[in-house]
Amino acid sequence: MSQVNSTSAEQSRIANTVEFFGPQWFGSTMGTGALGVALWLLAAQLGLEALRPFAQLFVALTAVMTVTYTVPWLARMWLYPHRVWNDLTHPIRSQFFPTMPITLIVLGLGIARTMGRIFPASVLEPLLTGLFVLGSAGIFGFGLLVVSIMLTNDAIGTEHGVFAWYIPPVSHLVIPLLGFELVAGHLAGTMMGQLVFLISMMALGIGSFLFLFFGSIVLHRYAYESLPREKLAPTFVIGLAPTAVLTIAVVKLAHALKSGVGLGLTVEPLVPGLKLLALVLWGFSAWWFVLTAALVTHYVTRRTHPFFFTWWAYTFPLGAFAISAGSLGSFLGINAFVPVLAAVTGLLTVVWIATAVLTTRMVVRGHAFTPE
Repeated sequence: MSQVNSTSAEQSRIANTVEFFGPQWFGSTMGTGALGVALWLLAAQLGLEALRPFAQLFVALTAVMTVTYTVPWLARMWLYPHRVWNDLTHPIRSQFFPTMPITLIVLGLGIARTMGRIFPASVLEPLLTGLFVLGSAGIFGFGLLVVSIMLTNDAIGTEHGVFAWYIPPVSHLVIPLLGFELVAGHLAGTMMGQLVFLISMMALGIGSFLFLFFGSIVLHRYAYESLPREKLAPTFVIGLAPTAVLTIAVVKLAHALKSGVGLGLTVEPLVPGLKLLALVLWGFSAWWFVLTAALVTHYVTRRTHPFFFTWWAYTFPLGAFAISAGSLGSFLGINAFVPVLAAVTGLLTVVWIATAVLTTRMVVRGHAFTPE
């Protein structure tokens, strides 16, 4: 009898996990992958070979988490379509659906950066190209779906506008990070490289304009409405991501153009302008980083800031900001950005460890997969 009860309890636990496995879980894989890339960049710029295995470990962990999460994520669509639809029509939870394909792009970037000495080019090229294709298709698809539902959902009001609304724009901005990496490396001078470049540039345009449009809506909400409840406080740091990712994209665009994309573009006259543009974009991210610190301090000192799964929202934007500092410093030839890379990567590591420990405790206690 006890064995029957144990089996029934286990089946119930698995069913609950699948039913309430929301799209936000891939926010943790995004942050984990970004930490791996940031550690690898820091190791390269400081000559700390001891950091490289840790960077590879976080990228490998990202791959394991992605595969593990994809199983209940897909099963939920088949077994609990009403739950999925409820999330898609929710003004905030819906914004997290693109995090799954974003993870594929971030994972591809992490593998490209950290695993080049482990896997041969004959393995890396199809693997990275496959991740780019799947990630891009998912981002374009979920972007159109989420935005169209938002525009036709009369239940969405100004008070629902939070920086989670930046996720669809950021998702498109992430595509060129892997795209330009491929164009500058494995696909340089090929027809596939030209196609990847065109897709990346289109995504860059879509993401940039969505960032401007959604940014005005969200800032209007923060200016004229009360601050969101404590659970949504970490989403404010997502404001770091668009310009940080754009900074990285501009740097990678310069490298891609130097490799030749077959469009008759002359690279050298463009480089000074790209350097200035990258610096301008990064300057806004740096300002937003300070603003985020001030806002989090407000929540901690004047309200409350308890742990929620939304703490994972801190990780990817911090990782993007760290990587942007290292990329820009290398692009400009200025070593002053290295301490910023080191400090933000250190902060990200602390935040990742704390969030991972608290998330594990939440799962063990049975609080992770419950109705919201």
